[in-house]
Parts: sequence; structure tokens; C-alpha cells
Amino acid sequence: MKVSTNELLLALRAPGAGWLAALICALDEALQDPDFGEPQRNLVRGLLDQGSVPLAVTDAANERLAQFEKTVEELHSLLVAPALECVAPVPSRPKLTLCGGAA
Repeated sequence: MKVSTNELLLALRAPGAGWLAALICALDEALQDPDFGEPQRNLVRGLLDQGSVPLAVTDAANERLAQFEKTVEELHSLLVAPALECVAPVPSRPKLTLCGGAA
């Protein structure tokens, strides 16, 4: 089935299209990942055709997603912390005092 870009754009304008937008964003990321191959795509198609996700699969997916989020947080902290340490402190500006008088 060919997907119509105009139809998708119109569907995304609907007030209740939040989940559609989230799924499209996730799918776009997945399709860019070489590890998301034809076997995984067939599994997703099967879930859509089935019309529901078994509870055991939902639980396992939530657990795997939590592990993935933890890994991303750890990588983020490894990348950001060294970058913050490399930033040289900005020296404070000298305080200027006005001295004046009539001589």
C-alpha cells in the first residue's frame, strides 16, 4: 500500500493526531537504523494487522525501553560532563572605583 503524503499531512493536522505524530517520529528514527530490518518491520506490520499488543509484549517493551533510556542517559553524562570540565572559568571583571575631586 502506497502512503499518500498529502493524506498523512492532513491527518497530522487533526486535533487528536498526537499519537499518530509520535508513531511517525518513532518510525522515522527506526527506519534510519540499520538494525531495524525486514524482520522487525514484519513484526510491526503483524501488530498493526492484529489490532492489539499482547500484555507480555507491552511489559517486555516497557522494560527494554527503560534500559534504552538509561543507556542514553549514561552516554549523555559521559559526553556532557567532560565538555563542561573543559570550559575555562571566566575571570571576574575588576571593580572600578570613581575617584574624583576638585583640585
